[in-house]
Amino acid sequence: MIRVALTAISTVFLVACGGSSSDSTKPTVDTMDDVSVRTIGIDKVNISGEDVDFYIKESNVSGILFDENNKTQSVSDSDSYYHKISWSSATPMTIDVGVQDTNTHIKESKSEDILLNNNEKLWAIAWSDNGETTLSTNVQNPASIEDKYRVRIFAVEDAWVQVVSTAVSSTEVKKGNFSSQMIISNCSGELYLGANQRDICDLDIGKSYLLIVDGENVLLAAEEKQ
Repeated sequence: MIRVALTAISTVFLVACGGSSSDSTKPTVDTMDDVSVRTIGIDKVNISGEDVDFYIKESNVSGILFDENNKTQSVSDSDSYYHKISWSSATPMTIDVGVQDTNTHIKESKSEDILLNNNEKLWAIAWSDNGETTLSTNVQNPASIEDKYRVRIFAVEDAWVQVVSTAVSSTEVKKGNFSSQMIISNCSGELYLGANQRDICDLDIGKSYLLIVDGENVLLAAEEKQ
């Protein structure tokens, strides 16, 4: 059975403030109704084998990433958490994302200068590469197609992926990498990891998913949403 990621939600608002005029004694503060609010989302997934802390900060803000003020959540092993950021500037948001093991705070990894436009969502996946906590990020790419499954693969070990349908397509996904999208018509009998057929019948047809695999098995499936 494929384990489907469940997410909780946290939200951070970054709202611009207006300055005071020469004939006013009080500053004018824009409200959420007065500004054009933009949002991005970050799906934080932990399959590292231990609990980890996620850190997020704007790239152009001074200071170190792994600071207590930048910690968003502690995410248990085999769990996930959805984080939303809202801001009012017309420019895209550029962020740094980091992950650090909860217990010793020694193992850490980060991705810097990630540019996200309004309404884009990011995968931030913590995983273990030969015992080292590793972070991999990629912009989500939802593209639902009626009566079919559209999937991408993220591999924590090198994976040979085949889709056997009216035509046969094969691709090798190196560990730490995301594949391009694949279209699957039937949930059973079409997807192969190595020589092993894997069904995806626990998933909803007509949606886009990211499948996290270890080379032979699907560890977790998470929906890519608009």
